[in-house]
Amino acid sequence: MRQLSFYLLLFCIIFSSCQEQKEFHYPISEEDHLEEIGKWYNNRIESLKSEDGWLNLIGLYWFEQDTNRLGSGVEVDLQVEEELFPAFFGTFQKLDKQVYFEPSIDGIQIGEDKLEGNTLVFDAEMNFSPTLSFESFRANVLQRSDLVGVRLRDLESETISNFNGVDRFPVNLDWRFEAEFIPYDPVKEIPISNVLGQTYPAKALGYLSFGFEGRVYNIDALEEGDQLFLIFADGTSGAETYGGGRYLYTKKPDENGIVVLDFNKAYNPPCVFTPFATCPLPPRQNILELAIEAGEKNWGK
Repeated sequence: MRQLSFYLLLFCIIFSSCQEQKEFHYPISEEDHLEEIGKWYNNRIESLKSEDGWLNLIGLYWFEQDTNRLGSGVEVDLQVEEELFPAFFGTFQKLDKQVYFEPSIDGIQIGEDKLEGNTLVFDAEMNFSPTLSFESFRANVLQRSDLVGVRLRDLESETISNFNGVDRFPVNLDWRFEAEFIPYDPVKEIPISNVLGQTYPAKALGYLSFGFEGRVYNIDALEEGDQLFLIFADGTSGAETYGGGRYLYTKKPDENGIVVLDFNKAYNPPCVFTPFATCPLPPRQNILELAIEAGEKNWGK
């Protein structure tokens, strides 16, 4: 009888300890959390609709030779399928790691300066790529691995005027975690592939570890400025959410190695909104066996 009482007491102690409220370093109320996510989402929508956003892209043209004429006419190398775009916009000349542009019409500018002759518009080593502007159109040169080309925008794109936001899962505080940051020492180089089929090395500072319903999950975290950048896929990918995964930014860990990991801020890659983006895809280790029903759902067709 005494032994039975001992086990009953032990069970009660274990059970009560399991029922204790987990102590959080960064607690937040449901009301404040809902307000925080609301502000984040509004900023997200404004970013998508901005001049540098993803809704106004109308073309991405890779250079197949050193001299490339851009326009909507017939006798060009890079043909723009937009009637209002000039028939012959100008010529891009690729010279080693630089690109020069020779305008063929008046009115093309960089900032407040009107272009009147051959002008440097890209330098890979100097990270130099100014924006060319003409009426509602914007163009800039970009490089992805060994590919160099020009990306074209129209600030009056119908995609912007028809945009009504992005469907999301209901905001749920259960998908906000205080994850543990485990640093890699030394920093780990991992392969990242993109939608172009290119693979390049990226540096993972460490991984975030969090628990959900009795299981532990890990996500490699890349450094991007003063933040951590996560590229992940989960059990909703290809169904409710984009098949190519989603993205999420977090602050870097605090002095205790804690990172607030809020999947309510998980968002779609640019490739969801335009075929003219070059999105990185989740590395294999960031494909989670967990359906994360939080953040943005898929958009459009």
